[in-house]
Amino acid sequence: MTEKQHITLGVGFYPDWFYKNYGISFGKEYYFDPEARVEARMNIEKCLHERFGDVGLGNPDPEPKPLITFGMVMLPSIFGCEIIYKDDALPWAMPLNLSDDDIMKLEMPDIFNSYPMTEMIRQIEYLKGKYGKVMGDINTTGVQNLALKIRGDRLYFDFYEKPELCRHLMQVCTDSIIQLFRFNHETTGTGAVDVTPMCDPKLYVFPNCTAEQISLKAYESHVLEYDNQVADACHPVGIHHCGSVDEVLEGYAKVHHLEFIEIGFGSDVKRTREICGPDVAVNARISPVLMKNGTPEEVAAEVRSLIDAGAPLHNFSIDTVGLTYGTPDENVRTALKTAAEYGRLDKDVSMTAGNRIFQDSRKVAEPVQSSVSSATKTVVMGPSRPLVIIGERINPTGRKRLAAALEEGNLDLVRSEAISQVEAGAHILDVNVGVSGIDEPEMLKKAILAIQGVTDVPLCIDSALPQALEAGLSVYKGKALVNSVNGETHKLDQILPLVKAHNAAVIGLTMDDNGIPKQAEKRFEIARLIVDRARQAGIPKEDVIIDPLAMAVSADDQAGLETIKALRLIRDELGVNQTLGLSNISFGLPERSSINSVFLSMAVLNGLTCPIADPTIWEMRRAILLVDLLLGKDDFCMNYLSTSTKELGNGESNETAVKEETQDDADLERIKEAVISGKRKSAVEYTKTALDHGADPQDIINRYLIPGLNIVGEKFEKKKIFVPEMMMAAKSMQACVDLVKPLIAREDDAGGLGTVVLGTVFGDLHDIGKNLTKLLLETSGFRVIDLGENVPAQKFVDAARENNAHIVGLSSLLTTGDPHVEETISAIKNSDLAEKVKVICGGAAMTLKFVEACGADAHARDAADGVKKIKNMIGVK
Repeated sequence: MTEKQHITLGVGFYPDWFYKNYGISFGKEYYFDPEARVEARMNIEKCLHERFGDVGLGNPDPEPKPLITFGMVMLPSIFGCEIIYKDDALPWAMPLNLSDDDIMKLEMPDIFNSYPMTEMIRQIEYLKGKYGKVMGDINTTGVQNLALKIRGDRLYFDFYEKPELCRHLMQVCTDSIIQLFRFNHETTGTGAVDVTPMCDPKLYVFPNCTAEQISLKAYESHVLEYDNQVADACHPVGIHHCGSVDEVLEGYAKVHHLEFIEIGFGSDVKRTREICGPDVAVNARISPVLMKNGTPEEVAAEVRSLIDAGAPLHNFSIDTVGLTYGTPDENVRTALKTAAEYGRLDKDVSMTAGNRIFQDSRKVAEPVQSSVSSATKTVVMGPSRPLVIIGERINPTGRKRLAAALEEGNLDLVRSEAISQVEAGAHILDVNVGVSGIDEPEMLKKAILAIQGVTDVPLCIDSALPQALEAGLSVYKGKALVNSVNGETHKLDQILPLVKAHNAAVIGLTMDDNGIPKQAEKRFEIARLIVDRARQAGIPKEDVIIDPLAMAVSADDQAGLETIKALRLIRDELGVNQTLGLSNISFGLPERSSINSVFLSMAVLNGLTCPIADPTIWEMRRAILLVDLLLGKDDFCMNYLSTSTKELGNGESNETAVKEETQDDADLERIKEAVISGKRKSAVEYTKTALDHGADPQDIINRYLIPGLNIVGEKFEKKKIFVPEMMMAAKSMQACVDLVKPLIAREDDAGGLGTVVLGTVFGDLHDIGKNLTKLLLETSGFRVIDLGENVPAQKFVDAARENNAHIVGLSSLLTTGDPHVEETISAIKNSDLAEKVKVICGGAAMTLKFVEACGADAHARDAADGVKKIKNMIGVK
């Protein structure tokens, strides 16, 4: 056997790819007829070789493989779950949703005398008799996965409210899994084959897919004990985790006898290496959404980014599992070729991007200078020059007076803001007039002309609309800075030609179709993509300014560090100038100016040359002056001395005084805090007490319950809490609302805020996200019509019509649902409901780009974001 020269990159296609391309079925016969399965596996090998033999996939002349497999549904089926088999999908177990009494009566079943295990044993005997051996194993699933199939998502309430019931169920699941693992090893000597091909098949690998939905604390309190029981009985073990592993990673490090971990897309590979140690093999998965909808350049960048973070490479691999019908062949080839070329095992690991920032002997890119100009003034940016301030105040986001003035067409405030920022030291002015309902292209032209009439500094033309940018550039005198482009293919295609045509410079944001990457290495890859695409469009890198995006440390305590790392990587590898919206870093925290000032100093040392900031805030302006002074960019300190002299005595604090709460308010605050904490009994008791003391029922809802749930939603979006905590909070609020509601006179309570029809699209049986959205909507006051899972397009239309719905919500976890999402949206938009009903889509497979292309009205990142956008769509504050 030849020695491995590069990391392994596995390619796994979803059943619909084989069925729609070649007619190979994964229906019930595949699992119950061993000969049909043997033939199917041989056909798969031939088809893969025919299509991808040039990159090493498949086999033109495969031998029969007497394989056993049953998806992840054997134990759920034995416990009584209904199993759905389809030609183009993996088998799926429907939750049993057993009652409290049924759970407490539950015992470990007689697995080997229960159907369909009896059928599998018959197949094993048949295959051994005909082929002399049997291969593969039966997926055991994981403890929490199995418990959810038996109990349903009420398991998450049991974590907190019924611990005895929870322990009993988890123990039954644990014992069953151990029995099936032992059977696998006795039969074939393997325990991983039916889960993943990316590790030693002798490992005992259990899937923990649903652990993504819980916090580290919940995992360690309610699941870890049982995972360790499995590991102690059957080891060495591996863990398959198909979502982001980041939250529960430290818990997985406590699993006994761990030798392998498979982590889903979005996971922090470098942190996984650090926490699990170099001896635990890691397989990182690429998003099937990226593989299907991304460009070859984006796929190559993702593979390189994973390899950069994956050292040591001798036990690191990458997997492209779940590739659905429509995935471009070129993306598959690109992934394989990039892994072979970039993932060489003999490469100098110390020079991977993940480590470059710690190397002093490396060769760094030559820094460039960028310039923009007005009709009479040029501003030059570069690491050897004083900081350039891009004034941020001409932006209506969060500024009601400016938004109202723009709606009225009054540009006096725009002019005064331009003048005050230039007087305070701004070198460039960002101009954004994005207000809903106005003609943004026309207003942007007027604003630019107005500003050019009162100041001579260059302008940064800021809009998300290409037509608005085109309009602004058409009247601008000089070389403008365009804000912005990002790594999304359609944005690059739309914006870069505009920039080139008008001889402008452009800001590139390090985000793409998958959002803003958490890891610095991935932001760097997007920056490199933007610089490369700009070069191809004829735009030199001198005219590309990268924004690696400052994120709130209140939501992620590592956000500041990752941004600093990204600045350093981009500076050293690309040499381009960089900007940041500094104020983002301190969002949600007190003393924001102090935080922003310290972060500025750190950022400048790592590549920041032109921050976007408010120069009228003296503390920020002073920090910029001091940075220039201390880095030798202020001759004889004259700029600092002259500016600070003007400001002396004018440094009074602008902090708003906080009004002292009354005791009554403090008592009512307890209701909100109990909702946020998910303490249902306490929330109910506090609400009863408040009502007894004469509190206004409507006031309780408006000032305490709804704001409490809004905070919960924000925490969920920022991954500060997870599905169980969100569900507990929503149930706590609902219990309080049930107390308060009868005391409020309402003319029409039946419809509440509006009617929403929800369902998971045809071909998809996942329901956790949909169920959570339903719970949040109902708690917020909406009437919800839940159509369940696997819903045909016409059923959505009929339900919306029959219930006079305002909104239809479509959920889809897999890219296999894409055509059904398109079909459903088309059915709604082409019906009599087109002008009455709005459509929102959410789920792991959905990207904003795809949803917009399908004609939907909104895209939801998660359940909390979906509720927020539904409220916005129907005008609920």
